[in-house]
Amino acid sequence: ADRKTYKSEQRSRIPRQQPPNPLCQTWVEGTNMPRISVIVATYNRQERLSRCLDALLAQTFRDFEVIVVDDGSDPPVQSSIATTHAASPAINVLRTPTNGGPARARNLGVAQAKGEFIAFIDDDVVADPRLLERHLSYSAASEDRVVQFGPLAAPVDWSPTPWNLWEAQTLDVEYRRMLRGTYAPTWRQFFTGNAFLRKADFLSAGGFNEHFTRAEDIELGYRLGKAGCRFAFIANAIGWHYSSRSLQSWLATPRDYARFDVEIDRLHPEMRWLEHVEWQQTRRSILTRIFGRMVTGSSLETAGVQLAVGTARFTHSIGLKRATLPMLSLAYAVEYSRSLRAATRTPVSNHDARQSERSETSNPG
Repeated sequence: ADRKTYKSEQRSRIPRQQPPNPLCQTWVEGTNMPRISVIVATYNRQERLSRCLDALLAQTFRDFEVIVVDDGSDPPVQSSIATTHAASPAINVLRTPTNGGPARARNLGVAQAKGEFIAFIDDDVVADPRLLERHLSYSAASEDRVVQFGPLAAPVDWSPTPWNLWEAQTLDVEYRRMLRGTYAPTWRQFFTGNAFLRKADFLSAGGFNEHFTRAEDIELGYRLGKAGCRFAFIANAIGWHYSSRSLQSWLATPRDYARFDVEIDRLHPEMRWLEHVEWQQTRRSILTRIFGRMVTGSSLETAGVQLAVGTARFTHSIGLKRATLPMLSLAYAVEYSRSLRAATRTPVSNHDARQSERSETSNPG
């Protein structure tokens, strides 16, 4: 059962518009503390948030609270949330005055959390009904300090863009490698769209570094590992990921990751993170490496990305997914390399260094 893949359970996921189950609302404010605090950071995603909350209220495990952190949405979540969610004693909505990013929002949520365990769920994730049950079951049976993450799986009724599909396929490759035992789960796979850990471990590691607006989960994962935590992939704790990202947002992702990879390397020089990044680049496909050598650092970079994305759009429209995904890998690799080159040439400022240090050592609780 432990090696059963998440895709085989797609038939058991909850319907898109399933109403909340009142029997799941067993924790009431003022009574015993909930066992789990679920943190959902959100920004301007009212429809997706509503579906996320429906799924959480339909969990088989019922001793939990949900803390929604509205990171400056317009209109505010509190004024746009469904009546059933607003009336639920299990759901508490917090609001930040300005949009500060997922790290700050999640730290705020944890600071208000009452549970022994913390679950992080993204607002575009529909949790399988047994997600919390399965995370808690594994954690409770573990004698060591364990940090868990479950799959962000592609729903059967999802209609992705080519680049959203690329993201899902990229994650799927990682999940299958861990299931096959190609490598063990580590902090490098710690993505907080579907994650679970003890609150005490989160606080002792210092919480998210709020300087990071991308890769904040990886940076925290490294500190958790350094503090002695073990990582586990819970394949049957499924989060159905209804990702919807624009092309502009997707192209910004490799740029952001490259910039923060440099920041991670500077903040934790003992990691030798950029050496690992360089090694990863040697593992790319031959096509990606050849294409990268041809255009990286030249005036052809932008044109090369546009050509790759345009080709991917065309092949996706005619159903040639096998050709679509490699094209997007080319575009991603070029954008990442371009940003990495620029970031390594930019000296870290004293302000950024101080901000990183304060964020790493601050206790959000």
